[in-house]
Amino acid sequence: MNSNAPPSEISDIRTPMSKRRRRSMNRNSICSFASSVTSMNFDDVDIGRNHSINLINGRESHTADLAEFDRYVSRLRMIERGGEFSGDNNGLLMHRSSLPTLCGDDDDDASDVSQDGEMCEEFWQFVRGILAKATPMGFTELPDPESVIPKGKKDADAFLMKAVSIGVINPIHPAVIAKESGIDHETVMEELLYATKVGLVDMKWTPECERCGSAVTDARKIGDLPPKACCAGCHFPNVIDTMDKIKVVFHLTQDVLYILADNYACTPSCASMAENALFAAVPATSTGSGFRYSVGCGKDELRPVLKPGLYRMHCPVAKTDNYLNVLGEAKDDDKPIKLKLRISTIVPSPEPTTVSVAHGRIHFDVLPDTNSFFVLWIQNNKDEETLFRLPPEERAPYTSATQMLHHSSFQRLFKDQVVSSDPEALLHITNVVLVFTDVVGSTNLYASLGDGPALHLVRQHYKVLFAAFTRHGRVVKTIGDAVMASFSSGRHAIEACAESLYNVPKACKLPDGSSLEIRIGIHCGSAVVVPLNGVNDYFGQTVNISARVEAAAKASECYITEAVLADPDAKAAYEDIIAGKNKSSQKFEATPEKQLILKGVKGPVRAQGIRVRRRTSEHGLVSHLILERQDTIQF
Repeated sequence: MNSNAPPSEISDIRTPMSKRRRRSMNRNSICSFASSVTSMNFDDVDIGRNHSINLINGRESHTADLAEFDRYVSRLRMIERGGEFSGDNNGLLMHRSSLPTLCGDDDDDASDVSQDGEMCEEFWQFVRGILAKATPMGFTELPDPESVIPKGKKDADAFLMKAVSIGVINPIHPAVIAKESGIDHETVMEELLYATKVGLVDMKWTPECERCGSAVTDARKIGDLPPKACCAGCHFPNVIDTMDKIKVVFHLTQDVLYILADNYACTPSCASMAENALFAAVPATSTGSGFRYSVGCGKDELRPVLKPGLYRMHCPVAKTDNYLNVLGEAKDDDKPIKLKLRISTIVPSPEPTTVSVAHGRIHFDVLPDTNSFFVLWIQNNKDEETLFRLPPEERAPYTSATQMLHHSSFQRLFKDQVVSSDPEALLHITNVVLVFTDVVGSTNLYASLGDGPALHLVRQHYKVLFAAFTRHGRVVKTIGDAVMASFSSGRHAIEACAESLYNVPKACKLPDGSSLEIRIGIHCGSAVVVPLNGVNDYFGQTVNISARVEAAAKASECYITEAVLADPDAKAAYEDIIAGKNKSSQKFEATPEKQLILKGVKGPVRAQGIRVRRRTSEHGLVSHLILERQDTIQF
């Protein structure tokens, strides 16, 4: 672009690029999409204002306070786990879980419900070890916001390596840190959920961008997510309609890890990194003063001169996106061009700008006046799919909203987290495993025993079911004597149901010595998540089929549909139970495979299942269940 500034010094330039140099993707379509979703003001990028970060004068970004971390961990040790928090998020007063209140008011109710374990010291030692790497690197801020401190390749590389080394905790992706630490994923989730309650971390729901894989946006409550949004990093329009594509991440409090960053970092693809001309991290400062990175300037240069051509210059963290046009070859006697990059002036609004320089010998004077981490990322001007798209095979694992919804600690500590009631913001789960149970002969039970004794037995059976279902799943609701539960894993659903089939008759004895029995149906498929009576409920045909499958089962039987057993892990769990290879110890037998004709369902539904073994009399008649006196089953 042209400028009135001399070629040796260019400052604060902001001119829209020409139409022939606009993005290969239709920018107008993106802007049209954005007009119908949450407004994105690209100039509003002051992290101190947007994210409630308290700027600390004199403290270098990307640094940790280990003493403060230790204080938070000490608070975690004080918590009696397995109950609910009362008061605000910093309250430590605990009481027993309210899950068993549906079962009655007996003093021992809570002891039979799935409880969280002790604090995992190993996990927090792992986190502390990473925090110890977040030490100052000499990127000192100056009081004058127009001042810059020259930094060489060694400084830039050292800061980038530090940023990468603490990346596993900035932010914390439970699935990633579980893999890095070797600690069970469920345990990591539990630790982070309790840490959220004491203020050590902040939990965020972050939909995954379809294109770049980074966070489209974020929210502290899942119900606050918009139905549509443009990615803050790559500007790709996203529809937010599935819980499976919502990542759950955790940010350490700034008291512990002080990081100034306006947005989430993206993970460039291998194809994108191959197009890099320059990649250098620049920390933010509280005053807005900056740092000088030099190209083609000899001593302390980050790289040799840039060749003539049009480059893409963008940073998803600071939300900048521009073009750098190097007009000609740098001659030996050409002085370096001082290119002042004030971050607030290079955020696209809505079009990216083109910054033109006479040659490629440049002092980049970066002024992070938006108080955000910045990457001086210059790439060859390739199409956006090459530069921005991260293919599925290169994406890191993550903890989905579906998985978090089914975690026992989440159910206890975050019952207020329900999806939006806005019909435009419906979320679905691609494959949820639903379980329905019912008491066999409940009408006769109430008639023969009377309401009070019958209700006591029903409550006892609730205790057994809740203990099994909440260990790896969630109880959605009770419907009369029936229970509806959901799981994110077929294995967990089958094991919980086997446990329940066996333990309910042992725990629930009638006055004549006979046992209360239940029947169960398991099915899986897609379902819409809806808020109902303050909980996350489900709607759709998968719900209907699950209920119908349960109704087809007999006493102490569990029917499992072909859809569930199509998962190899679920099939293995089923076969192990039948073979007695786990804690079931030959207590179950397989039911014959059946073609179920279900009301309201088109075509037959194939199902097979398990049932508790029964003794046979000397006359060949089936008698009572085989219920051994040893301890109850727990998978």
